[in-house]
Parts: sequence; structure tokens; C-alpha cells
Amino acid sequence: MARPSPSRAVTEAELAEETEKDSLDRELDLIRARREGDKRFFRGAFEDYTLLTGLIIGTIFFGGVFVMSSGWVTSDSIVVDKTLSTTPLDPDGECVDKRGEIWFNVYYGVDGHVLKIDSHNVNSEVQTVIGLTVVISESESTTVLQGGLGDQEIQYDPSELAHGHYNSSVAIWVVTTEDAIESMTQEELQVLVEASEGALHSKSFELEISTHVEVIDEDPRPCWTIQGLGYWGWVMMGAEWVGGREAAMLTGGSAGIPAWWMAMVSLGMSLFFLCVQYPLMHKMYHRDTDDILNEAQLSRLIRRTLRKSTEKLHIDIDFDELKMQLRTISIDVLVPYTTRSTTIEQPSDIRAELTKSLLEEFAVFGEMKPLQMKIICIDDGIHESHEGNRRSLSSGEIPVLMEDYSEFFAAMSTYGWLEAAANNSLNHWFKKHDLVDYGTAVLADEDAVFVRVIYKPVTRFTYFLFKPTYQDMQEDLHAHLSQDLPQFLEGRVLVVSARNEKATLSDRAMAGRVEDPTLSAYGLARKGSLSDAVIGVLPAGVIPTSEKDELVGEALVAKQGGITGALLQNPFMGDILSGVEYIANKNQDRIEKYGFWFLIVFVWIPFMASGVLVGAMLGLVARMRFQRVLAACLMGGTAASLTWAYTAKGIIEFMERYHAEAFIPFVILLAVGFTLMHLRRNKRKRREELFRESMAFFAGSSDSI
Repeated sequence: MARPSPSRAVTEAELAEETEKDSLDRELDLIRARREGDKRFFRGAFEDYTLLTGLIIGTIFFGGVFVMSSGWVTSDSIVVDKTLSTTPLDPDGECVDKRGEIWFNVYYGVDGHVLKIDSHNVNSEVQTVIGLTVVISESESTTVLQGGLGDQEIQYDPSELAHGHYNSSVAIWVVTTEDAIESMTQEELQVLVEASEGALHSKSFELEISTHVEVIDEDPRPCWTIQGLGYWGWVMMGAEWVGGREAAMLTGGSAGIPAWWMAMVSLGMSLFFLCVQYPLMHKMYHRDTDDILNEAQLSRLIRRTLRKSTEKLHIDIDFDELKMQLRTISIDVLVPYTTRSTTIEQPSDIRAELTKSLLEEFAVFGEMKPLQMKIICIDDGIHESHEGNRRSLSSGEIPVLMEDYSEFFAAMSTYGWLEAAANNSLNHWFKKHDLVDYGTAVLADEDAVFVRVIYKPVTRFTYFLFKPTYQDMQEDLHAHLSQDLPQFLEGRVLVVSARNEKATLSDRAMAGRVEDPTLSAYGLARKGSLSDAVIGVLPAGVIPTSEKDELVGEALVAKQGGITGALLQNPFMGDILSGVEYIANKNQDRIEKYGFWFLIVFVWIPFMASGVLVGAMLGLVARMRFQRVLAACLMGGTAASLTWAYTAKGIIEFMERYHAEAFIPFVILLAVGFTLMHLRRNKRKRREELFRESMAFFAGSSDSI
């Protein structure tokens, strides 16, 4: 059998390559059709009903706590605490009804070694003075006073006392004065107390001072009113949001909040965030198995998207040298290109347009990995004319003069009239759109007419109110000039570039999230020009090599529209989600190995930043079924809330038993500090991984071109 000739072999290879491209195009078109088929937000799927359930839970939970804390409904009722204190839900035993009588709550605050004493049930219309007295010796005592209307709170730092046992008491008096009692000195308050008719209510307790401070109070726990429970509900929610479930439980336990209420608050937050944010995350990140792009499909999508942009930008991309790096954490693309004689766009504008085109396609195909792009102009901005002469667009060189000068002067006359007509048309365009001219340039040759405009809207609150994007304005300017200058074009190509000097919300909306290693993840506002605002081009190059090993670059995530994008791609939630996604990716091997039960334990055991949201993202990354992830996170979150609620009191009692309760505020602050440090460390590590490998990829690729 005869071997095919070399030319024949090359032809077969090219045909095979074209066949493969056609196959990839068909696959991409099918995926696009499936993803664009039904764009309804609520489609009746399980996750939609889960989201609806979460909204109902949130309305009931947060609305209920708000009503409780506001005191609008049965604010003084203790029926809830009184009833549950007699059940196994309250291991401390039955509380005491102190409604209608004044009582004091003595506890340590969460802001250090400070003793706090609150009075309750004092008439809010009378002026009162609360006082704490600590007996130091038979002949010496110290008293701290605080005045105001109704119930009062007083703080005292007992660490100034020497080691020993101290008898202490707290009392509250009704006083009469026409002066502002809140601004009085201790001496003036003492005079008012001595002139009063006696203490309205008092309470005695003991302080044991050594290397720690112990409060000895024999009184039984008073029943909490509904308003009191509501107030502490907000306090514990704030503590859990800042420092995690551990900080919230220790805060509530130190103030004597019943365990069942601490568990209910923590569980209510977990249910709300899980049932609302997990379905939204699922809508954003989840793709059916058939819709996940493999590396060949992604490469084909990138190439054909870039190819469509070449004619619009008047450039030629060297697809043989184009390189792509697909990582778990990002997609890196290096694009070498050459300019044409009709190229007018600057490299920053070219990168903006190419990035926008890719992100729009990523949004359609559900690709949520950050995109990092580097473009290289391999002809250094020098354009080759059809006749073989080389000229620079920026210099506006006129073709070499011929011996027949009439043609040259005719051309000069034509260019002069063209520039005048173009400037007149541009003035009308600026007035029509209420814009300020920040710089225009009109150039022409025998092949094309180039118009470059930099504008700035005059509208107040431009960032929010100026709706057209720079691309909208560019297309409008092209149509406007085409209509005004048909006699000057005479078959030549009209190339228009418009740039907004002041970036607007519409311009910046092309990316759902922008991450920068040197600034915040949403550092767009630092840029002055449109291209910088949209893409964040580095001042000294796109991805330069740094001798100081500094991380540089910018990663952009495709924008999701609708409710999902509005809720999850705002600066606050987007920054949280990027960290959650990073932690989930780091634990993907474990979840794939141990599955459902590992996810329960992961959410249950108090690792730093391992709550229900991280667990949900972990299951999402591992492509577990929605129902299994939801069940595992619910079980783990419920177990965590109950475990911490019913052990927080035991931890505090254990510390008191061994005279270490003074460390409770320290433990709370330590939990908050470790959580913040853990989140910050994960954020830093993620950015290092996100940009360091990309920098190496771009640096190596640029050397090879």
C-alpha cells in the first residue's frame, strides 16, 4: 500500500482539526441552547422551594426577635422562660418570677474584666442613682455612682483591688433635682443620695479577688421577659456574625441567658442563611454534568469569542501562539495580536473589549472561575500598509509625495474639509448627549477615517444616573458620524473609539467581581479612565515581573444578572463568597473521600470558618445532590447550635469552679480574634494562589513569543 504524500498527510490533519472544531462548536451550541432555554428565576425546583422556605423562616425569625425587643407585645411577660425552665430544655432549673419588683443582674461583660450591674423594672419616668459599694475594710469602702432616668447600668473594674474577699452591695435610689443628673460628678450624686428617702432596692453579693475575680451570688436566676430575650437575641446575633457561634454562646452564657434561647437564636440564623444563600449559590455555581465545559470546549469557546472581536477592534490575533491555563481557581489567557492599518484602539481598550466579550460568554455558559488576561502587541503598534510602506497611526504620516503634486494638494484639501466637518459633527454630538469634550482626534488616509473621543458626562451623580455604557456611546457616535459625513468617507472605513473619562455604574457592571492583590477585592473606584475602571489595567504593564515578588494582576468573574447577581455579587457578599469558595476547594478531596458524614462533622465541629455556608459550598464544589448537602448542613448546624448552647454554661461554671472565670472575656475575644485571623489568612493565601501561578504563566509565555 502506497504511503500518502506529505502534502496529502497535511491535508488530512487539517481536515481532522476542522472536524474536531465543528464538533466542539456543535457541543457548545447545544450547551448554550440548554442554558438559555429557561431563564425563569423560580422554576418550581426543590432549591426554589428551599429558598422560599428560607425567606419565610427569616421573616418569622428576624421579625419575631424585632417584635420581642421592641416591647410592642407583652414585653413584661415571662411565660415563655417560666414554662421552659421547668422542662429538660433548661438544665438550670426553674427560674424565679420577679415581675413587679426591682432586681439586679450582676455579670461580666464581653469587653474585658469589667463587672456590669443592670437594674430592672424601675419606673422610667423617675430620676434614679445606682450605686455599687465594695467594703475594703472595717473603716474603708469604695462607692461608684451613676445617675439617669429609670433603669441604670453601672460598670466597675475590680482588678484594682488587692487579693482577698470583699462584701459588696448594689442599691438604687429615687432622687429629686432639676439639673442634668447624667453629667453630675460623684460628689454631686452622693449629695443627692444622702438627701433621698432611702434605697428603692438593694442587693448584696460577694467578690473573691485573687489572680481572677469570682462573683458569689446565691440568688436564683430571674425569669427573662420577652423584651429582654429579644434584646439579647440581637446581641448574640451580632457576636455570632463577628466571632462565630462560639463567641455568641459564651457571650450569652456569661449573661445568664437560658440555653434554649441561645440554641434557638443560633439555629434560626443557620436556617435562614442556609435556606436562602445556599439555593442562590446553587443557582450561580451549579451546572448539570453535560453543561460543564471541559478544557477542549473552553479553549474553543475562548478562541471563537476572540475571533469575533477581531473585526470590531481591527486587530489580528495570532491564534497559533495564543495560550490558556485552566486551573481550579482561575482561567488564564495570553493573547498575542498584531495591529492593522485601521487599528485605532489603545492596548487598554483592546483588553477591555476582549475581556468583556469573554465574560459575557462565561456568564452564558455558567463559568464562574476568575478570568485573568494578558495581551501582547507583537508588532509594537507599527502598522503595515497595503503598499508595503510602514507608518505609525499616532504620527498621522502622509503618504510619500509624488511628482504630480496636484493629487497631494487635493488630498490635503479633502483632509482639511474632513477634519472641519468631523469636528462640527462632534460638537453637535457632545451637545446632544450633554457631554464635555476631554479630547478628540481625527485622522484619515486613503483607506480609513479614524475618530477618537474622550468624553465626560455633565449629569450630576454620573456614576449612578448615566445609563449608557462607553460601548453604547461608541456605537451611537459611529452612527452619528456615518450620517453626517457620507460625502467625506467615499468608501473608506470609519473607525471610532469613545472613552468615558469618568467611569459609571453601567461601565463597571461588566464584571460581577473584580479581585486585586494589592487593594480590596472591589478596588475599582481607584481608576480614572473607563478602560482602567472596567478592566483595571496596571500602570506599568499588564502582568509585569516583580523583583520584589509582589503580586500583581487582576481577576474578573462573569457577572450574573437578576436577583442572584444582585444578592451575591455585591461587594459585601462577593468578598465572603470568594473566601467560602476557597475553603471549599481546599477540602474537596475530603468530601469526595468521606462524603455525607464528613460534611456533617465538618459543619458540627467548631473549626474556624466551618459553618453551614462553608459546608454548603463544599458540597456544591463536590457536586453532591442539593438535598444531601442541605440535609447534612441542617444536621451539622443543628448539632453545633445545641452543643454550644448547652456546653457554654458548663464551660463558664467549670472556669468559675477553678477560679478562672476572669478568663471568660479573654476566651470570647480570643474566639473572635482567631476567627478574624483565620478568615484573613485564607483571604491572603487565596490571593497568593490566584495571582502567583498566573504571573509565572504569563511571564513564561511572553518569553516564548
